[in-house]
Amino acid sequence: MSLLQLLPKRWFPNAYNPALSKARKKHNSLPKSEHDKFFYLAHINYQQARNIAQQRYTNMAQILRAIIKEHYTLAEQNQVNEIIIFLIDILASKANIFPDMEYANIWYTDHYDLIELAKNMGVGDATLPHWSKELNLHHRYLEITASDLVRILLEIAEEALLEGYQSDADVEGWFSYNAREALKTRKRIARHRQKQSESWFIAYRN
Repeated sequence: MSLLQLLPKRWFPNAYNPALSKARKKHNSLPKSEHDKFFYLAHINYQQARNIAQQRYTNMAQILRAIIKEHYTLAEQNQVNEIIIFLIDILASKANIFPDMEYANIWYTDHYDLIELAKNMGVGDATLPHWSKELNLHHRYLEITASDLVRILLEIAEEALLEGYQSDADVEGWFSYNAREALKTRKRIARHRQKQSESWFIAYRN
């Protein structure tokens, strides 16, 4: 059974946000790097570049499987694994995530919603310390560790489990929607905790 059959069909992103759409469009129009590490290495040795990239994805998959096995029931694991694979396929197909060719634990993303979620989680580095040739003047890219990327993907997967998927939905739109919903969920939780802290403080003073 495929992922599309496993997920409940109730994804209805009918609220258009013009400001968000404009921000995404502006980010996607930013200049792309002329110092792509994969293409540089592939020009010298394509097989080596391919093998490194495959190994990076394999390593990340192993981290994901270990975390999913630890935190989800046996009944949930297959579904979460399929969603994660689906998310990675969407990102990788457009090169919105890509591994560093020199450092095994380093990844990069230029996906707007992924970057916004990472910022909210307090992870990632826009100075790209492991990609010295890319100055990232326009902040198109974010450097992120493999473990933090895994955390982000799991946040989005949790939201995807709730939201479901319609077979005729645009997969990129589905991904962006769930990434944005994950961000909104985090903000709601933060506001709730802030209110609880304020209430506790007021009660304590009284």
